[in-house]
Amino acid sequence: AHPPEEVERVSEWTKSWDYREKNFAREALTVNPAKGCQPVGAMFAALGFEGTLPFVQGSQGCVAYFRTHLSRHYKEPCSAVSSSMTEDAAVFGGLNNMIEGMQVSYQLYKPKMIA
Repeated sequence: AHPPEEVERVSEWTKSWDYREKNFAREALTVNPAKGCQPVGAMFAALGFEGTLPFVQGSQGCVAYFRTHLSRHYKEPCSAVSSSMTEDAAVFGGLNNMIEGMQVSYQLYKPKMIA
């Protein structure tokens, strides 16, 4: 924790012209960067190939987050599927989930490639 005097001093400084000049003088500013974690990057790379369906070996929540993240950033829908792994599969092995998920994904969507 910080002393109350220091908090007050910094709070007042953020209202000063000196702070505004330094804050708005930034030359490089990224708003809503398209980055979140390594799996999002892998999914983004897979989407760069025509006819590719990104497949995530993980829970449905992870894929929902990835799809939402990329859809919000690029303002267009993003397709991806998951193996719908559960806690049990994560602990005891999820190979069967992955195999079944890839088979079902291929049967449903007929992609040129699954990545």
